[in-house]
Amino acid sequence: MKKRWLALGGLLLMLSLTACGKAETKTETNEETKAETSQGQTGAAAAEGEKQKVVFWSWQPTDKQIAELEPAFEAVYPNIDLEYWRGELPDYQKKLQVAIASGEGPDLMGMQTGAMLNQYSKFLEPLGPIAENSFGAGWESKFLTDAINECKDVNGNYVALPVNVSGQQFVMYNKTLLDEAGITKTPATYEEWKEIVETLRGKYPDIVPVVYGAKEADKCVDMFNALSQQFGPGKFYEAEEGKIPWTDQVFVDTMTAWKQMFDDKMFQDGAIGLQMYPDASIKYFFDRKAVMFMTGSWQPGALQQGGPKYNGATNDDEFGMFILPQIGPYEPKAVVSTDIAVAVNKDAKNKEAAILLMEFMTQGEGSQIMANQLNGTPANVNVTPENIDSLAAESEREIIPYTTELIKNSAGKRFLNDKELVSALGVAMQDVVTGKDIEKALQEVQSAYEKLK
Repeated sequence: MKKRWLALGGLLLMLSLTACGKAETKTETNEETKAETSQGQTGAAAAEGEKQKVVFWSWQPTDKQIAELEPAFEAVYPNIDLEYWRGELPDYQKKLQVAIASGEGPDLMGMQTGAMLNQYSKFLEPLGPIAENSFGAGWESKFLTDAINECKDVNGNYVALPVNVSGQQFVMYNKTLLDEAGITKTPATYEEWKEIVETLRGKYPDIVPVVYGAKEADKCVDMFNALSQQFGPGKFYEAEEGKIPWTDQVFVDTMTAWKQMFDDKMFQDGAIGLQMYPDASIKYFFDRKAVMFMTGSWQPGALQQGGPKYNGATNDDEFGMFILPQIGPYEPKAVVSTDIAVAVNKDAKNKEAAILLMEFMTQGEGSQIMANQLNGTPANVNVTPENIDSLAAESEREIIPYTTELIKNSAGKRFLNDKELVSALGVAMQDVVTGKDIEKALQEVQSAYEKLK
């Protein structure tokens, strides 16, 4: 199973506004019609000074994004108040799980495809008929092919709509600090990367060369997936399908390379106990306490005005990005999935308003707002970022076409489909770092996998 994401071809490299202009005209007309309908349906409530409300929970949009998206939505739908709660992904997942179990979940919720979507699919509103009514026949073609296909449940029903896609495994770096250390070329191989780390360790004894937040199992699995493609392209997906065991030599080699990175002290001490957000990102990288940061293709959004880059410590620094250097026999490849989709709670108290917000974010004005935040590649095929030139440095502007090309030629999907398998593999990776035998750890992953079948 090898998804090529060919539908992305040049999506962000193509900055022609012709297609976008046509889409925007259609979107505005559609939203104006829906707004009039919404106002008509709630006329009595508005006359009494009351409004509808839509409750939306997610880890994206960020605070910066929602500050633009919320007033834009309420301008189109003045009779609807958008009430948004945001938490970092681990906190959001905990809050959502408790709320859904008690029947008190939000109207609209952010979703990652794969394990998270499968976990909640039975609580989500089927969206096929709704999307056809909203966007017309053949509506799927308005989204990137693989992005929309990932939004189905096990029965083939659409239960979410994609907002953007993202790729792993990438390394963002502080170019200013590298330049000051006399490093002018990014690494292509692991040995080159290791030499750079040693140089940085000597130049900046009080700054971490590479910060990695590997506390969450899913962040570890992102690395394992991308790293495994260097030892056996596509084998990760064969193991998920049960065609080869998780004890296969390709995964022994992958786990050995993973352990080697820690043995070589490529990352800071305690990496497996550090959360990626906000600890590794804000408290290390954007506080100028780390030169490089293990992250994904969504990270350029942090380089915009008002983003973490401009917190004071890194105001005047320039940044760039490179893919995980080659440590195995095959060239590095990104792994790509729908990073954020939106789904309607089957038990939503404000279902009609939730559907309008979903439409707004995926095919309406909100999809352009989200694209302009540079937190991922838009899943809406008629939308491209309009503001790449707003990034201050050339090295930062180059990130977008660089990651887009790698996403277009990805090895396959990023996310596993089963939460328990993600947990088992993530725990095995952390255990190996702390000394567990690699073959024993992988056997435990295989045993966990077999229990799922």
